[in-house]
Amino acid sequence: MALNLRARVFVRHVVAVGVILALAALGGDWIFSRMVLGEFDESLRELAQSEAAAAIARGSLPARMHEVSFGSAPPSFPRLDKFIQVVALDGRPVARSVNLGNAQLPAPPSLLARIGNNEEVFETLKDFGSEPVRLLSVPLELGGKAYAIQVAGSLDDAHAAIRSARRLFLVMSAAILGAVALTGAMLARAILLPIDRIVKRARVIGASPLAERLPHPGGQDEMARLVETLNEMLARIERVFEAQRRFTADASHELRSPLSRLRAELEVTLRRPRDRAEYEKALRSCLHEVEWLSGLTNELLTLARLDAGESRTPKPEAVRLIPILEDAVSRLAPEASRREIAVLVDAAVADLTIQVAPSAAALVVGNVLDNAVKFSPPGSQVRIHVTPEDGAALVAISDSGPGIPANELPHLFERFYRGSTARRADVPGVGLGLAICRVLLEGQGGSIGVSSPAGGGATVSIRLPLAA
Repeated sequence: MALNLRARVFVRHVVAVGVILALAALGGDWIFSRMVLGEFDESLRELAQSEAAAAIARGSLPARMHEVSFGSAPPSFPRLDKFIQVVALDGRPVARSVNLGNAQLPAPPSLLARIGNNEEVFETLKDFGSEPVRLLSVPLELGGKAYAIQVAGSLDDAHAAIRSARRLFLVMSAAILGAVALTGAMLARAILLPIDRIVKRARVIGASPLAERLPHPGGQDEMARLVETLNEMLARIERVFEAQRRFTADASHELRSPLSRLRAELEVTLRRPRDRAEYEKALRSCLHEVEWLSGLTNELLTLARLDAGESRTPKPEAVRLIPILEDAVSRLAPEASRREIAVLVDAAVADLTIQVAPSAAALVVGNVLDNAVKFSPPGSQVRIHVTPEDGAALVAISDSGPGIPANELPHLFERFYRGSTARRADVPGVGLGLAICRVLLEGQGGSIGVSSPAGGGATVSIRLPLAA
């Protein structure tokens, strides 16, 4: 069964702390054991040194190391908790402590050989008496003869101390792990509780209008930044959905009108037989509507490709600006000549090189220039002023039309938006040209803006990045 985030955080936290505590307990047990056994060995060494010093001071070795005799009793620690024995290098005991009784500490030839080499030998005897015994053998030279002093002590107390320490480490580790598990569960719940609230609120928002936002928890911590980021994302999604809704509604409206006119024209034509001239007139009217629908469809497809990211497909390249302007003017020359509109190009610098895709620049300039010609009255002028400005080429296209109301300027680049001037003058168009221009320019690193003075006329400013 898959665990949720809270359970995974809790389990990983407890496991990590458990591993750390286990390593700490093992390390503490190892250090404590070495310390206890080291101190025990040091006590054996000190006793051996004191017995050697006493023997050297007496100049001889007594048969018994203590006055009180225990007869033939087995080995024990009634008064002295250490066994002491002195042996010659041939293995013959020459002195022993009283508490050894009739027993003898082991002195194999291999041990005596090491003593003869002046070595200090520690070993543990597991089968001597009823308790494990630690044995130290050190060399002793007395009266020109070599001996070995052996000192042994029971490890029972040391092992008991080590076992007690292990139980203490185990209890402490279990208590710490339990406390960590409890606090970890509380912390995980406290940390993830705001996320649960965000999830519940997000579900409510998903089933309601996108205008709602997640509640801000306050402060500037990670959770607050997460909520701010999600709210910004919701705002962007709301704008996209609203634009999509408007786009769908406007596209449906724009498509419905010509299709209705086309259907009505065909129905009227087919009601009764007509002569050739009437059929030709009806067909020309239908062809006009089809051409309008074809243009609308092409612009919709262009916007769809731009929204899908194809605006990044044409790679920016260094291209001269003036030939692009001249080509756009030549394409619109027949329409401008028919309406007696003069198109003038005023370039402050004759040879500007811009860093844009030529097709994108040509489409933008052509769309804006076409609008300027359509909105200018017959016999007027359209001016194209080109100047370099802050690393960009500024192309300002000004017409002599009626102008744009100030309240309509912010909406000119919205899709399917047509101002009151265009509707009154019955200027052909669907309101997608400037929207396409803005998307294209933003994809190429440029920008576009519109201004209209109170006296009439409008100026569209196009900024195109200059080539390095």
